[in-house]
Amino acid sequence: MKRALILALVLVMSVLAVLPGGPAAPAEARQTQVLEIYITGLTEDTMNWFNDVAFPAFEAANPGVDCEIITGGWGDFDVTVAGWITTGDGPDIIYLGSEYAATYGDLLMDLDPYFQDWEDWGQYLPAAIDTVTYDGHVRGLPLLMSPRPIFYRADLMQGDVPLTFADALEFYAANTVLEAGAAKQWAFMDIGNDLFDAQEFIAYIWSAGGELYYEDGTSAFDSEPVAEAMQYMYDRRRIMRPTEDTAGLPPIEGTALESGIVISGIFPMWAVPPTSDPIWDNVAIAPYPAGANGSPLIQVFIDWLSVPAYVDDPALAVEFLKFIGSNENAVALKDVAGFTPTRQDAWDAIKASDPVWSKLLDLAVDYGRAFSDIRASAELRPLIFEQMTLFLTDQQSLETTQMLLKEEYDYILEENGYLD
Repeated sequence: MKRALILALVLVMSVLAVLPGGPAAPAEARQTQVLEIYITGLTEDTMNWFNDVAFPAFEAANPGVDCEIITGGWGDFDVTVAGWITTGDGPDIIYLGSEYAATYGDLLMDLDPYFQDWEDWGQYLPAAIDTVTYDGHVRGLPLLMSPRPIFYRADLMQGDVPLTFADALEFYAANTVLEAGAAKQWAFMDIGNDLFDAQEFIAYIWSAGGELYYEDGTSAFDSEPVAEAMQYMYDRRRIMRPTEDTAGLPPIEGTALESGIVISGIFPMWAVPPTSDPIWDNVAIAPYPAGANGSPLIQVFIDWLSVPAYVDDPALAVEFLKFIGSNENAVALKDVAGFTPTRQDAWDAIKASDPVWSKLLDLAVDYGRAFSDIRASAELRPLIFEQMTLFLTDQQSLETTQMLLKEEYDYILEENGYLD
């Protein structure tokens, strides 16, 4: 009987609440709006900065808003984000990697109406804006950048920094040391540590003057620039590993750049010595070499914050993007998390205090190309690795590899809705 009376009372109160003059819900319950922001790969210091500094400041400027951060790991990033965006149920703001505008562009909010009068856009690196643009419309805000050039040990190398494929092959031959069927010194090492990386391969397609897609959206893996990039990577491998039985370098303690047995390489900044290390007095920084009809470039990876199309209040989400993308917060994120801002007016303190980063940022402006518009990227990466490994290890011809790359990628593009 008591349970029935309680339920009846609850029902009556619920009805009264919606009648004129009925008891109103508490003001806090009526007005509080939760803004959920998903960012992955955060350090503890960065989490603390968001929770203790950034969120309180935004909430103070937007009464009734509570900011909550959601974070996760890179291992489940693709599955988690795809689940949210494709089902239309998830956070208000979602962190995306450099290549994902092509993957999710149709499912993200067109933010042009919210950003069209924002004067701060003029401060952002053009490659960063390209990254967050899909089908001609802005879909989010660039948050951080990672230029990835080639580093050279100028004090150890023979010859000059090469800017063409042909000169680069001569450089590798002059700076590789092999003894008794094993490598004693490598002229070059990539981020994959085995003379091949899929992202680097794409960069060489671009620096050879090619693209990944034709105008009709089909794969351009059968093009001449792709063949030139493939041949360049094969010839480089055969200089440093004449046969697949040639042993690679012995294990390296510390970073490859300071090992003394790696003369050049492509590394993220977390895999090189601190820029305060005296070694940088002897390190040259340069773009990737170019093919016969291309131009040198540097890949720039841009991580960004997107607003999914399912969001109920995109105006509020954009207010947070403008807040977190301000000069003040861009500088703060650099200090607390080591993020490199995509705003060029946030570089002043960096360039004044750090000659290495000053050089990196200048090169990003002169040679930077965003690693963006990579369609069905989660499926493309393993396809490239599988087919190029067969080619580079003499198990498959260049012509067959090109054909299979095109056929299989065209199928992937069609299955994922990129082709009519």
